[in-house]
Amino acid sequence: MIHAKELGGIESLMASFQKPWFIAGGWTIDLAVGEATRSHKDMDICIFREDLAYALSFFNDWDINVAIPGQHRLEPVRHLGDVEPPRYCLHLFKGAAFLEILLTERSDEHVIFRKDRTVTMPIGDFAMGSLTRPFVNPAWQLLFKSLSTRPEDEHDFNVYLERSRDRKSKKWLLEQMIRVGGNRTWMDALRDDLEREKRA
Repeated sequence: MIHAKELGGIESLMASFQKPWFIAGGWTIDLAVGEATRSHKDMDICIFREDLAYALSFFNDWDINVAIPGQHRLEPVRHLGDVEPPRYCLHLFKGAAFLEILLTERSDEHVIFRKDRTVTMPIGDFAMGSLTRPFVNPAWQLLFKSLSTRPEDEHDFNVYLERSRDRKSKKWLLEQMIRVGGNRTWMDALRDDLEREKRA
């Protein structure tokens, strides 16, 4: 069981948020396995881009900025036009509090992968957890991590590989990493893992 101050804080903050939202980032792996396996620097959540106007109103007492892709800088968000694609990452500040919101697109019942729009996942597979603690399928998060892998991403992948029994999501992750050119070492490890499970 995970008892973490960060999770309690985000659950309290988002309790009255009336649109879909999901914990993202490295927390997705720990939530899936039910244990905090490492420390996390911050809290990321994702919402659907179609709900951006609602989110800007909900967080109107926060200082809202958008990250400018490829420029390592932030600009203040004053209206919806400030967050047109390819902009997708909001940085929110309120006193000492910080929250990162990732805008995710969907079409009908499929979520669209931002870095390759041919990659999708059914919403029923994407959304995990509970109403009070929803989180993104770890396979979705690891697909992003496979494209630019840091030490903490290696940790997250190894935890997922060893402890997840979600064969369907593992197969999806392997197939999509092949499609987008993800981490080759991870591909080999997933192939071996899926083959072992098949023989078991």
